[in-house]
Amino acid sequence: MKALRKIKAGKGNVQLVEVDIPIIKDDEVLMKVWAAGICGSDLLIQDDKHFYDAPVTLGHEYSGIVESTGSAVTKVQKGDKIVSDIETREGWLGVTRDGAYASYMAIPEDQVFRYADQVSLDHACFTEQLVGIIHCMQERNNVRAGDFVVVVGPGPMGLMGVQFAKLRGAKAVALIGLKKDKKRLAIGEKVGADFILYSEETPEKAVRDLNNGVGADFVLECSASENGFQHAIDCARRAPEGRGGRGMITSASLWGKEIKINADAISLYQLSIFGGWSWNGADSWERAVAIISMGKLDLDSLLTNRYTIEEWEKAFANLRSGEDVKAFIHPNGTDW
Repeated sequence: MKALRKIKAGKGNVQLVEVDIPIIKDDEVLMKVWAAGICGSDLLIQDDKHFYDAPVTLGHEYSGIVESTGSAVTKVQKGDKIVSDIETREGWLGVTRDGAYASYMAIPEDQVFRYADQVSLDHACFTEQLVGIIHCMQERNNVRAGDFVVVVGPGPMGLMGVQFAKLRGAKAVALIGLKKDKKRLAIGEKVGADFILYSEETPEKAVRDLNNGVGADFVLECSASENGFQHAIDCARRAPEGRGGRGMITSASLWGKEIKINADAISLYQLSIFGGWSWNGADSWERAVAIISMGKLDLDSLLTNRYTIEEWEKAFANLRSGEDVKAFIHPNGTDW
């Protein structure tokens, strides 16, 4: 089968190569890949700015169908629709252990979560991103009913964060992006953003004006930009005296380089900043599967393109340029 792999260390070194179909262990599942979502961290691996173990097949956002099971597998069977936690006993699928940019992948049964037949594999392919949002906005930090929420960055995580904030009962959500992000910001408005603000137009002032002069109760920062992180600090609710911790920020960004910010407001205004990488194990995944299965999110609007695995270079380039919001690579095509 064909697989898109990071062949060796260093910038670049991502190639489409022929590999054997995985031979599964007794407690593993062989999944036929429906789709693998292209993630910014895939680009960072290509640029040598993210951890990985080479050689490795990339792709960590995925859904598929059980092709076969090991002799000890009991909770899924051939034909089931599945996703999986990417953190396994032998490494991260698509990062340090072979992932989903290939026709088939091997997954330990303990990592697998099943979707009901009526849930589309497209929607299931967003599970890993929703898990990250749940961790950022409910587990590591907490959007409360009635909060004024700011989302910095109109990428797939930000657009999902807009929707999750509404599910949590936010009274309003402001989405911040660049003027060139017209396509992404339009999707943000479609999926529930109440206010669209531009990075170039001092959005922190607009946020304070929109929420009685106090700023945002909760900020999700997922812009992966220096200015974006500064916006998060400057938009957060300020507490110059008395009880602090009311300006809550969670960052899900990876920059792949050093950034420079003015951090005085963190101390002066008693802000609380959380990192939002990873999740709380199976509980996070079970929640994500339940939410997607309920049909509470508009995921179709986030999916803007599909590619064959042979088109991976074009797909990566279009993500870098902002042409795509969320795009899928289909190693087995889409006619099955």
